[in-house]
Amino acid sequence: MEFCDECGGMLVSEKQNGDSVMKCRNCDHVQDVDGGEMKITEEKEEDPMDRLNVSSEDEQETTRPTTMKECPKCSEDSEDEKEHEWWMEQTRSSDEPATRFYECVNCGNVHKEYD
Repeated sequence: MEFCDECGGMLVSEKQNGDSVMKCRNCDHVQDVDGGEMKITEEKEEDPMDRLNVSSEDEQETTRPTTMKECPKCSEDSEDEKEHEWWMEQTRSSDEPATRFYECVNCGNVHKEYD
């Protein structure tokens, strides 16, 4: 981690005119990157919400258990239950109950329930 010579703020890597530079988050002061001292990589951090957007776009058979439940997308009334595959994931802190995900076999809609 590098800090600004002007204000002491944290420097972040940035490309300007094809060159890598370090730019201050506070005062926008730009410092050149010294040749061999730093290694700058451009990697995208994983968005934790991507893990919650569950979809099975392929037509592969799954081994998930099934249940009958009202689908918020394709059920016409509360009596109209559709078959759903379901699974559980720990999406919150460990002292909270797991989140239940349901995928409608009829329309593919995925919805979740918390306790």
